[in-house]
Amino acid sequence: MPVKAVVFDAYGTLVRNEGLRRIPQRIVADHGLSARAEDVFDAWIDRYSEATQRPPFRTLREIQPEILGQVLRSLGVDADAAPYVELFFEATTKVELYPEVPEVLRALGAVRTAIVSNADSEHIAAWSFSLPVEFIVISEGIRAYKPDPLVFRTALERLGLEAHEVLHVGDSDVDDVKGAKAAGLRVAWLNREGRPRRRDVPRPDFEIRDLKELPSLL
Repeated sequence: MPVKAVVFDAYGTLVRNEGLRRIPQRIVADHGLSARAEDVFDAWIDRYSEATQRPPFRTLREIQPEILGQVLRSLGVDADAAPYVELFFEATTKVELYPEVPEVLRALGAVRTAIVSNADSEHIAAWSFSLPVEFIVISEGIRAYKPDPLVFRTALERLGLEAHEVLHVGDSDVDDVKGAKAAGLRVAWLNREGRPRRRDVPRPDFEIRDLKELPSLL
């Protein structure tokens, strides 16, 4: 069955997302902690994943003060989370594309493209680049976060296509692979670092290490 459209994740797939690592590093440095920054990062991301799936829906601007405050308290730190919240938004708004993205999008030719992203409207508004896609679905707009299948079903409705006609490309095994599979889409997992897939995540249709591999799959 030919692929009629490709739906992309944004952060970590098309858009560089390395700046998030600075936040736990700053927390450890600011408070002279013995904790490893990697462990702080993991604890923060676990709280993020739980908070985005817990109703009622809240934006990332609402979620981050809560969960970063929880991280600080878990480390025995009595401090305002606000500076780290602002660092999060700086890291996720002042971003750039991976250098191969324009070439890959051009190589897709007539294949339709769109983006689905766990993001607030202020993120997309701050991008200093534009992408030649039909539309961008963001979590704030539909009040749901990946891996909720609603995110992917919304993209299908806007494309006017059936799930089997669409390939989703993303770097998260949970948000992208698990979520898109639950909605019936085909999935290409962009696994740049060769990470193991979590046990509760279904096998993707494709696994690639470089976005440049994508056009050859279609």
